[in-house]
Amino acid sequence: MAYFQSNFMNYRRQQWLRSLVHVEAQVGSTWYRGTINQKKIEGDTLVIMVTFPQLDNSAVTISASRVIDIRGEIAAYQTRTIRKVAGQGTMIKITIPIYEVTG
Repeated sequence: MAYFQSNFMNYRRQQWLRSLVHVEAQVGSTWYRGTINQKKIEGDTLVIMVTFPQLDNSAVTISASRVIDIRGEIAAYQTRTIRKVAGQGTMIKITIPIYEVTG
């Protein structure tokens, strides 16, 4: 049985979603700030859709991404290799599940 009430957890997910304000992608040693196109909650998961139009005209390899909170702190970081060709758009979908583990 869950300790936290559903309404409380839903409220906390909304707080988390509001506090995550930037997503950045690393190309080489440079971090590029994306445009958040959508932030929503699906069930117990935060979903953030981000595009990087400044990378559209370049062939690049993205080596990592990170999520920045309202205080400027790195909230999440992930290494991942994404190769793209010039003229190809860049969109990253981030899913962050927030749920209570019982047991």
